[in-house]
Amino acid sequence: MRNYRSTPQVIEAANTVMAPSAGASAVRLRAVREAGRPLSFTGYPDEVAEAAGVATEIARLVRGGTSPADIAVLFRINAQSENFEESLAERSVPFVVRGADRFFERAEVRQAMTLLRGAARGAPAEAGSLVSDVVAVLSEMGWSSTAPHGRGSVRDRWESLQALVSVAEEVAAADSAVGLADFTVELQRRAAVQHAPAAGGVTLATLHAAKGLEWSVVFIVGAHEGTMPLVYADTKASLDEERRLLYVGVTRARDMLSVSWSAARSPGGRGSRVPSRFLEGLVEERHRQPLLATSTSTRARAKQNRVAACRVCARPLTDPRECKLGRCAECPSGYDEALYDALRSWRRDKAAEDNVPAYCVFTDATLTALAEIRPLDAAGLVKVPGIGQVKITKYGEDLIEICSAQHPMSAPQPS
Repeated sequence: MRNYRSTPQVIEAANTVMAPSAGASAVRLRAVREAGRPLSFTGYPDEVAEAAGVATEIARLVRGGTSPADIAVLFRINAQSENFEESLAERSVPFVVRGADRFFERAEVRQAMTLLRGAARGAPAEAGSLVSDVVAVLSEMGWSSTAPHGRGSVRDRWESLQALVSVAEEVAAADSAVGLADFTVELQRRAAVQHAPAAGGVTLATLHAAKGLEWSVVFIVGAHEGTMPLVYADTKASLDEERRLLYVGVTRARDMLSVSWSAARSPGGRGSRVPSRFLEGLVEERHRQPLLATSTSTRARAKQNRVAACRVCARPLTDPRECKLGRCAECPSGYDEALYDALRSWRRDKAAEDNVPAYCVFTDATLTALAEIRPLDAAGLVKVPGIGQVKITKYGEDLIEICSAQHPMSAPQPS
């Protein structure tokens, strides 16, 4: 069957997806258009990193002249939209959610936020950990650590609550001092930025909701086992339906197709996921093993090969917090307590001034690295893990002034 919409690369991918379930007489699509851009298949360490990577690429495309309305992000279930809504909003990319309420507009999410605010007001001074407090509140709504079997509204509700648990894990990993009250403020901030009007924005939709539509650029996300196909698709008929849904998603792309997956749900989680079985023949065999972050592009492979190393013993670092510290957890720190306290005070004031949570300025791990390295100039700041050029431009002068005030004579700089 001739296809006039998509490039040969997209059509070949669609045929490959359907090949295992197609009979001898099955109709294959045949592209009429000339060859287009190569397809992209990328793995990320976790769902937050996947959303950030996809949103960054979308922002680049929009800056280059692609209309946001010509771009779609497609996923298997509604609850997957939250990370992408957040990441696109952070990059000021307009978006619309098709076929479902935006994450923070869903009834169960609004109810959960109301309960969390109530719990925060009544929380004792010595409350438990953020994640345990959030789990306790959401358990009152019927959430449990085990997903319900089957699909439909019960599963959608659980996924929405599970997404809130994942946000709590993300926030707690960034700053262990965040409590329930700060967490509710962060949820309100995310809800506010995601509710900005979006005319002609990037479409966020499930594969079901994408039927009959098309876009110039399509990102298919969450393409890992357990989600694509869903874990409870355990019959041939249900697996065939899951495969057809991915086929629908692939054939929505006219010019550019990107497929991605994540090794873990939350940052720092155990990366045990592998790409969807439906990508067999499209994704190289080396990607079939549990991964941290891989990409089929040469530039991404080169970046992956530059593994961070401990600045004390030179051992390769893989733990996210150790990467932020720039050293192994067990290696001597040379920690400057007075400088760390000064940096925390500065971060608290800066967060209040910017009206953001403290960890959005710098995480605890980055402050620890600053207190250990004690940079005295811009060149020193560049060498501190967790500080990029954007934050050097925004906060560099303050940081140098604080470090210099604590050590007016000299301070060791990393070689």
